[in-house]
Amino acid sequence: MRRRLPARRDQAPRHERPPVKVDIALFAFLADYQPDRAGGRHARTFDLAEGTTVADMIAMLRLPDQPRIVFVNGRHAPEGAELHDGDRLAIFPPVAGG
Repeated sequence: MRRRLPARRDQAPRHERPPVKVDIALFAFLADYQPDRAGGRHARTFDLAEGTTVADMIAMLRLPDQPRIVFVNGRHAPEGAELHDGDRLAIFPPVAGG
């Protein structure tokens, strides 16, 4: 009798796949847009559907439509970048200074 192996994660139906856990940190005045409204720049962990992009998160958090700097895992990332399990997303407003 053959034993049936469990489906690989990439073969499981989308609705059965575990959520993707992503840490999200918002800086400066953007921290006020965290869902818990607690402010502060510490990251919050979100459970997201596979395939969620940076732009999806920006829309979900209702960030203002203005310039921003986006990093995923410490590297600049476009808003179309897909987020993966264990990623850290950081969003900053533009910064100026001397």
